[in-house]
Amino acid sequence: MALFIGGSLLGLALALVVAQALPSKPKLGPALARIGATGTTNSAESRTLEARVGGWVIQRLPSMRGFAIPERDLALVGITTNKFIFNKSAAAAAGFVFVILFGLMAQAVNLVPFAVPAFLALIAAALGWFLPDLFLRDKAVAARKEFVRNVAVYLELVAAERRRGAPPAIALEVAASIGKSWAFIRINQELTRARYDHTQPWDALLTLSKDIAVPELGEAAKIVRLSGDEGASVYEALRSAGQGMRIKMLNEEHTLASQATAKVSMLTTVLALVFGGVLLTPLLLNLI
Repeated sequence: MALFIGGSLLGLALALVVAQALPSKPKLGPALARIGATGTTNSAESRTLEARVGGWVIQRLPSMRGFAIPERDLALVGITTNKFIFNKSAAAAAGFVFVILFGLMAQAVNLVPFAVPAFLALIAAALGWFLPDLFLRDKAVAARKEFVRNVAVYLELVAAERRRGAPPAIALEVAASIGKSWAFIRINQELTRARYDHTQPWDALLTLSKDIAVPELGEAAKIVRLSGDEGASVYEALRSAGQGMRIKMLNEEHTLASQATAKVSMLTTVLALVFGGVLLTPLLLNLI
């Protein structure tokens, strides 16, 4: 029974780690469902296990840097704070319990004293707590790069709508409705919310750029705001901004490709040296 429970907890811990490591697209369902909603909390959501555990842990988190909640990354990938904290707590608890059970089995056969697995259980709990942060950071970096690519295309579409004579607000909404990717859906969502809230669409995009830490979207909103507030012609400015984003992304891709090529070349050189050493070793031994 102890082996069965320990194996089950180990499988749960591995499943949680693998689930966090797998790439996934941002989930916009909860964000889309909040369009036009008030600030009241849904009673059904508040009774879920994730909400209860997440809320309880959040209230007791220490005010330290390592325990800060990455709200911008969560807002970008579409994960609620309660779910993120619940996953961290489950991973930490699974690691702690698994090591403790392993320590009990090891103590039963007089393999190691219980103090050793107890100390390792604290380390396993800490790893289980902080690993989801690393996975979330990787997902957010990839999602942010993809969002910037979509913003570059979005600028081109807004510039085309402005050249056809569409007003700034209409140009933003029409351009956002053309794309079908998750980034365009997110932009369209914010513009729809701004229309119902009777706020300027560029102000909504500025707020979104700050919430998800994508300054390129904020720069695009500022350019369109010049057209809406001052009536300036922003076609060339939008085209230049879009081209600048694409050139910047291409330079970053070339840099990454050069770094990867250098690593492969270094690895190939090391393997060649090792292979040469294997061939020359018998000859040197015969000479000696």
